[in-house]
Amino acid sequence: LRSIEVDEEDLPSIFRSFPATLMLDIEKDMVPVVDFIRGIGVRNIGRFVTRLPPVLGYSVDKDLQPKWDFLTEVCQFDYFEVARFPAYFSYPLDRVIKLRYEYLRDCKGIPIQLARVDDVLRFGDREFATEIALDDDNGVAFAKFVEGRDFSFHSSRKNRRKPRRRH
Repeated sequence: LRSIEVDEEDLPSIFRSFPATLMLDIEKDMVPVVDFIRGIGVRNIGRFVTRLPPVLGYSVDKDLQPKWDFLTEVCQFDYFEVARFPAYFSYPLDRVIKLRYEYLRDCKGIPIQLARVDDVLRFGDREFATEIALDDDNGVAFAKFVEGRDFSFHSSRKNRRKPRRRH
């Protein structure tokens, strides 16, 4: 962690809050994440990691890259948004990030490029609906929007019959 410029005085709180950091393999786990973060344009890696220590254990392919792609391709934001709000990478892509931006764009008609990442994500659902989407129904419309989505990983298998075993 010192090699990526994490301040020495921050190490105890990082290890206390996220002891799993001590179990990460430097080459297999940490180096690809640090390379990814550098590659997207973040210059102060130490500050980024200090603000979101679990990021060192995230999968670049499964977690970071898909969220980065959404941010840059759909929202058309750049590294500044994640440098300012590293916690972006800690939110579930489908269940929170995409859902909220789709609600703003599709239901509220708000251009998603105008919705800062930290504003969209830092609130709970009700606060997001009332403070960011400006719903005047205490979050009811957003709750219905969420209910209309299916986030189960096996939703396509729900109604399928199990194959019978032949003897």
